[in-house]
Parts: sequence; structure tokens; C-alpha cells
Amino acid sequence: MDEEAERKLWEIVEESEIALLITDGEGYPRMRPMTVVAYEEDGNIWFATSKSSRKVEEVGRNPRASACFLNLEGGAHAQLFGEVEIVDDPELKKELWDEEWGEYWEGPSDPDYALLALHGTRAEYYLLDEDELWVVEFSD
Repeated sequence: MDEEAERKLWEIVEESEIALLITDGEGYPRMRPMTVVAYEEDGNIWFATSKSSRKVEEVGRNPRASACFLNLEGGAHAQLFGEVEIVDDPELKKELWDEEWGEYWEGPSDPDYALLALHGTRAEYYLLDEDELWVVEFSD
């Protein structure tokens, strides 16, 4: 894999003003803004959510999803394609917990708090200044 292409992808993810998670909402793409909790350069991106949310129900039916990252100021956007896993690991939930989420959950042990891991298999990004589309493939 081209290290420069991969480095630029993660730069776009980090600098994005908007991240959208797109799932299959009963035959139609359903997108919603999300906060990236963490990412791993092997293609995994983590989000926090409620187990009772519609997105959890949707990925339970069809785990295939994508995330779109918009870096408006930097003139770039990226998409990551893969499958979402609902993660309820207590240690990981505690490790990734953010105190600002107290308005949604009572703490990292709140039974409604869960993590979503989008396991990316492929990503694309577009640089407006260069008018060029780049593709990054992640190995298993």
C-alpha cells in the first residue's frame, strides 16, 4: 500500500469538520453525523452510540456501512467502506470513554453505551486542489 496515500487518508479523517456514518436504513442509505472516538491505521474507526439507537438496529440487520469525512477547510473528503461491529467490551468502553458523554450515558458501565467499530476494507479520498481520487485498500 502506498504509505503517502494512507497518511493523507488519516490526515483527512483527523482534520474533518464532519463525519457521517452511513448504514442501510430499510433499503435506503441513512446517514447521521458522528464523532470519531478513535481510529487504527489498519482501517478500523470507532464511534460511540446507544444500544437502543436506530443505527444499532440497522447494522444488526446489515453490517455493511460506510463513513464519510468532510474536510471543508482543507478541500478534501474521504469515504471508508466496511462492516460495522457492535462492541460491548467493558475495558475498551472504559478506555475510550469521554466525560462529555455524561449527558447521554451515566458512565462507561451504562448498559445503553456501546461502541461501533467500522472495520474498513477500502477507502477513497478526493483532493479538490489536485482534482484527484485516491484509493486505499486495507488487508485482512
